[in-house]
Amino acid sequence: MARKEFFRGIDHQTRLRVLVATETGQVSRFMIQLETLIEELWTPIARYDTHHGFAHLDLLHLDGAADKILIVARDFNEALQIAFADLLTNWDRHVKAYLER
Repeated sequence: MARKEFFRGIDHQTRLRVLVATETGQVSRFMIQLETLIEELWTPIARYDTHHGFAHLDLLHLDGAADKILIVARDFNEALQIAFADLLTNWDRHVKAYLER
C-alpha cells in the first residue's frame, strides 16, 4: 500500500491537510481536511474522508459536533476528485459557514 500525506496551501491562513492511500493504483482510503487559522491555531472546518468505510463529508461545528453528508460516487477515486473540487472551489464558503454555525 502506498501512502501520501501533504499540505496544500490555499491562502495565507487556509490550507488542506491531505492523506491518500492507494493499492494497485486505486484509492483505498483518503482524508482531505480544510483548515483555517483561528487565533493562531489551525482549526478543522470541513473534512472529506472514508473513515467509516464510505466516502462522506463532515461539516464541523465550533462545539465539536459534525454534520455527516454521504458522498455519492462510483468509487473512492471519484470521491477524492469530488472532495478536492469542492474544497478548492468553495473553501471560502465552508469557512464562512463554520464561523456562522
